[in-house]
Amino acid sequence: MKTENLIELLAQDAPVRPSLSHMLQQASIAAVLIVAIAFFSAIGFRHDIGTALETGRFLFKFVITVALAITGSLVMYRIGKPGMPVRWWGWALLVPLALAVGAAVFELSVMPPETLVTRMIGHNSRLCLTIIPSLSIGPLACFLLALRHGAPKRPALAGAVAGLAAAGIAATFYAANCDDDSPLFVLFWYPIAISAVTGVGALAGHKLLRW
Repeated sequence: MKTENLIELLAQDAPVRPSLSHMLQQASIAAVLIVAIAFFSAIGFRHDIGTALETGRFLFKFVITVALAITGSLVMYRIGKPGMPVRWWGWALLVPLALAVGAAVFELSVMPPETLVTRMIGHNSRLCLTIIPSLSIGPLACFLLALRHGAPKRPALAGAVAGLAAAGIAATFYAANCDDDSPLFVLFWYPIAISAVTGVGALAGHKLLRW
């Protein structure tokens, strides 16, 4: 038997492993579905959603959270593949932070100074710190399972990025329930909740993604 024929037969007998990109695509779909089911079954929209949709401050929360979900996912898609450049893509993760800071600076410049602390503290901080991490559990698990099909050089970092992407999805849904629309509230409390998910993702990635 010729060597070429032997190689071809061995290749046909070898199990076909799904690609990392395909697994992450499936994980992303599953993540959104899991959060959507949990959100609409247990939380739901805020009571004044119709009025809120007419305000720019409410809508801009989604610009920030969707930007985090997208940039986190883009970096996650690359970080599981050895040799793929990630450093410059990592700078994209600053985009949602820059949007939040810009919105907060604008609010500082136009709102009465005596109202700013109240706007930053809000009245939903406990819900923010609870709901975002809770909604992130399912997506984070999906992303970590998908990344196990890859070979990230830095497992903890890969897990942290998965946590960012998961938290971005969760925060997007939570923003539809939260009636604290001040950019100061978003800039102060959302990153705390997101950082908690990122930390859990880093710890889980360190244990589960090593190879």
